[in-house]
Amino acid sequence: MKIFCIFTFFLALMAPAVAGAVVPSDPQVEQWSYTDTKVFAAWDHATGSRDVVVAVIDNGFDTFHPDIYPNVWQNADETDGNGIDDDNNGYIDDVWGWDFSPSDHNGDGIIRDDEKEQGDNDPRPNVGKAEVAAGDTIHHGTVVAGIIGAIGNNGQDGAGINWQVRLMNLKVINNNVVNDQGPLVKAFHYAVDNGADIINISLVGDSDQDIRDAVKYAYDRGVAVIAASGNTRVGLDQTPLDPVCADAGLGEEWVLGVSAIGEAHTLAPFSNTGFSCIDLTAPGINIASTIRYAPRYGLTERYRGGWQGTSFAAPFVSATAALIKSVQPTWGPKEIYDAILSNVHRTPPLD
Repeated sequence: MKIFCIFTFFLALMAPAVAGAVVPSDPQVEQWSYTDTKVFAAWDHATGSRDVVVAVIDNGFDTFHPDIYPNVWQNADETDGNGIDDDNNGYIDDVWGWDFSPSDHNGDGIIRDDEKEQGDNDPRPNVGKAEVAAGDTIHHGTVVAGIIGAIGNNGQDGAGINWQVRLMNLKVINNNVVNDQGPLVKAFHYAVDNGADIINISLVGDSDQDIRDAVKYAYDRGVAVIAASGNTRVGLDQTPLDPVCADAGLGEEWVLGVSAIGEAHTLAPFSNTGFSCIDLTAPGINIASTIRYAPRYGLTERYRGGWQGTSFAAPFVSATAALIKSVQPTWGPKEIYDAILSNVHRTPPLD
C-alpha cells in the first residue's frame, strides 16, 4: 500500500526560520523517530504552548510524573476535594481529568452495572500488585502523553515533541476491561466540552455508531482527532474499526488515522492497513518515552525505550497538530489536517 510518511510534516508549522538549532538539555532526547520526523528542526520554529490542550484518551497517564506534571491540564473552575461540582459540568472534583473506566469501587471483585457508570476523579493508571504484575500495559497512556508533551529543556529524561502544552488526562480502560465503548463516548464529550483542541486516541474497537457520532461531535466543534489504526494486521477496508474508521467513505476528514513504520521506513509488521481509514504513517517501533513512575510499588524507572505499536505512532501526529495550533491558534481541524497532509513525505507504492 502507499504510505504517506511524516518525515517532513513539521514543515507545516508555517513559521519563519530562526538562526541556530534549539537543543534541549534533556539527556535522553535523541531517538531515531525524532530525527526522521525532523522534530529537532521543528524546534527552531516552535516548542509548543500552554494555550493548547491535548486530551489523551487512554488507560490514564501518570499525572504526577516529574517530567509530565508541569504540563498537565487542570480544571481551573473546580475546587479540589470539596465534594462539589463547582463548574456544573456533571463531574465532582474533576481537577485532574476523569476516570471513565468501569471499576470495582467497593472492592468486592465484581464490577456491577451501577459501578460502570460511576467513574472517579483520579485518572492515573492504578498501581498495586495486580497491576504491576500485569506488565507493560500500565505504562501505555504515560508513554503516549510523554511523546506529546513531556517537559522539554528541563534536564530530565527525554523531551516531548511539545515542550509546553496542557495534557488532559481521560481514562477509559484499565487492565481488566478493554472493550466497553460507553466510557470512550463520554470521554470524547468531556474533552470537547472542557476545552480540548486536539484528541489523541491510541485505542481501537469494534465499529460503533455512537463512537462515530462522538468523533463528529468533536470535529463539528473545532477539535482535531488523531487515532491509531491498531496492531492486529487487519485490513480496515474489509474490517473497519473505530474511532480510526469513523469517517470512512464519507468524503470528509473528521479524524486522521495513523499506521506505524520502523526505522527502515517500511510498514510495521503488526500495523493495520486500509486506504479508507488510514491517512498517514509515523514511527511506531523502538520509541522512547515516559513511563508510570511509582517507586513504592517497584516502578522505579521514569523513562524507557523499546515501545512499539500504532498507539505510539498516533501521538507523533497529535503532537504535530499541537505545534501547528501553537503558531496558528485560530486554525480548526480542517486547516490542521490540510497542513499535515500537504507536507508529508510520499513514498512510492512499493511496501
